[in-house]
Amino acid sequence: MGLRQERLADEIRDLLAGCFLGNQMRDPRLEGVTITHVKVSADLQLATVYFRLYNQEHKDQAKTGLERSKSFLRKHLAQNLKLRRVPELRFFYDESVEHGSRIEALLDQIKN
Repeated sequence: MGLRQERLADEIRDLLAGCFLGNQMRDPRLEGVTITHVKVSADLQLATVYFRLYNQEHKDQAKTGLERSKSFLRKHLAQNLKLRRVPELRFFYDESVEHGSRIEALLDQIKN
């Protein structure tokens, strides 16, 4: 990922995370959502947004809520970013913590 992509991804992550801090999101499905990482495509037209939840049981509901809030979030980005076109947003649950825990457990099994 190029420097411009990385800077844009960081800025998008910060702007989206700010939406969830100030009670701007009124959808109850989005309670406890944390934006963990954003990846931007090389042409800057697509942003893949990874999120986590405090309560992992509601990740499907949260993803539905994020999809429904997509236009609000893109409008917020358009107001705060100096871009000709605001990237399309795709949302995915960030499973890196579970993946890391599983790897550690397997390594512990091998060690013992």
